[in-house]
Amino acid sequence: RLEEVRASLPEGVVAEIVYNRSSLVDATIATVEKNLLEGALLVIAVLFLLLGNIRAAIITALVIPFSMLMTAIGMVESRISANLMSLGALDFGLIVDGAVIIVEAVLHRLSGKQGIVADHITQEQLNTEVENSTKKMMNAAVFGQIIILIVYLPVLSLTGIEGKMFKPMAQTVSFALIGAFLLSLTYVPMMSSLVLSKKISHADTWADKIMLRIQKLYKPLLQKSLAYPKTVMIMAVALLGISIFIITRLGGEFIPELDEGDFAVDARLMSGSSLTETISTTQKAVTILKQRFPEVEKIVTRIGASEIPTDPMPPEMTDIIISLKPKNEWTTAETFDELADKMSRAIAEVPGMTAGFQFPVQMRFNE
Repeated sequence: RLEEVRASLPEGVVAEIVYNRSSLVDATIATVEKNLLEGALLVIAVLFLLLGNIRAAIITALVIPFSMLMTAIGMVESRISANLMSLGALDFGLIVDGAVIIVEAVLHRLSGKQGIVADHITQEQLNTEVENSTKKMMNAAVFGQIIILIVYLPVLSLTGIEGKMFKPMAQTVSFALIGAFLLSLTYVPMMSSLVLSKKISHADTWADKIMLRIQKLYKPLLQKSLAYPKTVMIMAVALLGISIFIITRLGGEFIPELDEGDFAVDARLMSGSSLTETISTTQKAVTILKQRFPEVEKIVTRIGASEIPTDPMPPEMTDIIISLKPKNEWTTAETFDELADKMSRAIAEVPGMTAGFQFPVQMRFNE
């Protein structure tokens, strides 16, 4: 559309992009992709390491993509967009929790340590073992998922801006947990009886050896703790007290801040300043920023309001949009906060001007 507008402009008039949010959108999408991929790979790696059975690990790991497909169906039907807030809170460890409980119970039954003397069992016997294991662990799997689900229920009661931001997150997590819950009671037992080997191994797996080492470290600690219950209780209460004390001294922020990559400066002069004075003072501030900060790529200012005053501003107010170079090219500061502080002090040298540094989206959001 901008190319069409450019073609119709009179000679000497140029339409130029001064602020493009596509870089912010691309960075956000990249963050979501990175978080989801790393989370899934980490959970799968732990499954392969600690289940001690490759087939069982694959069965459990496949719960992740299947539950994500079910989550996508729920999001489409509920008209929830896939974004940093909705998908960023997904925890694949929670998603595979029920499946791990059931698969581990089946493996334990088939480990040769539960009275199975034979080296090989029939399909019917395997079906029976899977059925018994699933029935035995169903309560643990079901209540584990329900407890996790209940944690997100208060978020669904939020209203206003908080509700618009955080309810999609709670809904998305709920879809994922419900999908994983259904899979752990249907797909996981079925695949276990279909895929798991009918050969019974009486030897310890690599997972057994890892757990035995951990138990050797844990057992003496547990025995000492049981021998001195009062000491353990006093230490626990003391740690709780220290934690409560620290929490009362900490600040809090309900909505996290997003580094958007550019600055939007809300600059103001004394009330009643003329348009000429505002332009002159703003130019002084912009000149100082360009000369002192090599991080600045481009600065565009906007004074006053358009004919359709959707964003009414008097002549003494100006928006200064500062486009910054990539962070790896910065030399004056290392963080956005540090750079904003230094720029703010530089603008303060201009007589009669005050400035508040925000990010462009954050500024509009706050307004």
